[in-house]
Amino acid sequence: MGPAWSPTRSAPSSPDRRRDIPQVTVITLTGDQAGLAVRGLVAPLAEVAAAAFAAPPWSETPTQARRLAVRMLEDAQRPGFTVSLAFTGAGAGLAGFGYGLRRPPAPGLGGDCLPFPDAEPFEFCELAIKPAARGIGAGRALHDAVLQASGPQPRWLVTHPAAEPAVRLYQTSGWQVRRVFASNTNGSSRLLMTRNR
Repeated sequence: MGPAWSPTRSAPSSPDRRRDIPQVTVITLTGDQAGLAVRGLVAPLAEVAAAAFAAPPWSETPTQARRLAVRMLEDAQRPGFTVSLAFTGAGAGLAGFGYGLRRPPAPGLGGDCLPFPDAEPFEFCELAIKPAARGIGAGRALHDAVLQASGPQPRWLVTHPAAEPAVRLYQTSGWQVRRVFASNTNGSSRLLMTRNR
């Protein structure tokens, strides 16, 4: 399947919101185009990750954010890689990203409790939004764009149980909690969630 590119726009849904809230533009890429985009955006992706995950419950360092961007570059070479990039306003730069790819859960994550043992599932790997771009629909636009571009297939993700806005977004989008487990990185809990399509 060849590369795909699709822009979508999301605007605040409530007419009561202030008029100066920026519109979100989401660009979704698959195939070779996705890999090229990630390669050219490693620094901005790390900047978004650093801003998105610096506060609790993640409390990640800039070094961890850079590692996430490098891991994303590695993942971009794998089958089924899909990335969505969010931009707000003119010249505002990258405001957020979401990405995923086809791969089963790592051993020890509890893949045995997943409801799709015979299929190759899609991992929704990351969803990161700069704090300044939150509350305007960017997260949902990115989430929906990645899922739409990756096609109907079983899906799984891992998130922090205390990341309440993310957990709420996932649950209202049809994801179900399968299990809670201890993270190898810092011993805190994580949620394994799944969605059939």
